[in-house]
Amino acid sequence: MTSRTSDHERAENSQFQLAMSRRGLLAAAAAGAMSALPGPAGAQQAGGPARKGLKVLSAGSTLYGLRPAAAQFSRESGIPVLVATDHGHNIEKFTLAGTADADVVMIPNAMLAKVTAAGMVGSDPVAIGAVRIGAAVRNDAPRPDITTMDALRRSIASANSVLLTLAPTGDHLLQVIERLGLASAVAPKLKRFDTATLLNKHLSENPGPGALGFGPTTEILTWRGKGVTLAGVVPDEIQIVLPYQAAILKRTQANEEARSLLAFLTTPAARKHFLDSGVE
Repeated sequence: MTSRTSDHERAENSQFQLAMSRRGLLAAAAAGAMSALPGPAGAQQAGGPARKGLKVLSAGSTLYGLRPAAAQFSRESGIPVLVATDHGHNIEKFTLAGTADADVVMIPNAMLAKVTAAGMVGSDPVAIGAVRIGAAVRNDAPRPDITTMDALRRSIASANSVLLTLAPTGDHLLQVIERLGLASAVAPKLKRFDTATLLNKHLSENPGPGALGFGPTTEILTWRGKGVTLAGVVPDEIQIVLPYQAAILKRTQANEEARSLLAFLTTPAARKHFLDSGVE
């Protein structure tokens, strides 16, 4: 089984500022954060309440398990947790620059190792789990067989359209298509998207048989009940298994609360939330 160190999503050429302004954090909360932080200055406000709130910044692949886990932690501990997200490469970049306004980050192991080596991390990492590449189809489409390399080749060749992201996993699968001798056949039916979210949205909103998409299993599973189904994971020969960890940043002013959260993330209750989201 092949292990890759690149994130499932490549940093886009956007102007998103991970200085995490209050406006940006509130927007993240509106998009799905589980609870709001007390006070206008958020979790790192000096002289705040006895139990400070926390800001957790997660890469997209672990976001969907983190949200319900953070919500349960908040209910049980009374510590508010605001969950925000960005591409893993952006989180790494701004953490290294010291401008990621977060108490805890959740990113691939290799990225966390870099920020740890740079002296930005204030705790031992906590293992969250690993994410694989899967195939996505519409709910109303037949399930393609992708269990072996031969079966994958046949399914890609017979697909009416092939959907990949512009992330490193999309680049990897494009190279796989070339290795399978399908580059010319796939070129006229290939569509690429900035993110897995946009890929799955396109798949759900465009009826018709034969569309086959690829991306992180966690991203595909978030579209359960919304028109998209996980058809399976790609064969081990071309699989990317990306492990994730969480750690506390040295800049936090809520170290005790952050340690409580990391301890909770090691429990079976938290683990179940990640498993349900597709994190192994």
